[in-house]
Amino acid sequence: MTRTRPHRRRDSNGQSLVEFAFILPFFVLLSFGVVKIGFLLLDQHVVTKLTREDSNLISRNTTLQDGAAAMSAMSARPVDFSARSKVIFSVLKKGATTGTGNFDQIFLYQRYEYGAIGGASQIQTRGSGAFGGPPNYEAINSDNATGLQVTNVPANLITPRGGMIYITEIYNTHQRLTPVANFGLNIPTTLYSIAYF
Repeated sequence: MTRTRPHRRRDSNGQSLVEFAFILPFFVLLSFGVVKIGFLLLDQHVVTKLTREDSNLISRNTTLQDGAAAMSAMSARPVDFSARSKVIFSVLKKGATTGTGNFDQIFLYQRYEYGAIGGASQIQTRGSGAFGGPPNYEAINSDNATGLQVTNVPANLITPRGGMIYITEIYNTHQRLTPVANFGLNIPTTLYSIAYF
C-alpha cells in the first residue's frame, strides 16, 4: 500500500498537467477575444465623442474649415485624419424664402469632407448640388436647387423655417490588435458615428 500512494500522486500531477494543457488554448483565445472587443468598444466611444463635440462646435458659428482644424487638434488614438479617418460636416437648413424651390423643405446648406479614407455621407439628397469653397462651403443657389433636398431626415428632427441642423459624421478604420481571427464574430473593420445638433 505504501508503494501505490506515491504512484497515485504522480498520476494525479500528470493528469492536472494534461487538463491544463487542454484548457490553456481556450483560455488564451477567450482572453484575446475580450481584449479585441474591449478595444473595439473603446475606439467606438472615442469616435462617438468626437462627433458629438464637433457637431456642438460647428453649431456655435464656427466655420466648417475651423471645425475640421479643431477636429484634427482634438483627435487621439484611434482617430487619425491623415491616415485612417474621415470627417463629414453637413449643415441642413429649412427653407424660409417664400416662392423658392426649397421653401419649407429641409435641404443641404453646407458640406465639407476631410480625411484620408473613403466613406459617403448617410445624409441623402434628391440629387446633387455645387458648393462654394472655404471657409463655409455653402451650397450655390441653395434657395432654388431642389436636388439638395434631404430625403432621410429623422422624424424627431424638427426645425423652424430658417433653422439649421448641424451634423458630423466620422468614419474610422479599426485596427486589429490581436493575432487571432474573429472566430465567427462579425467585428467591423470600419467604425462609423453620426451626431446631430
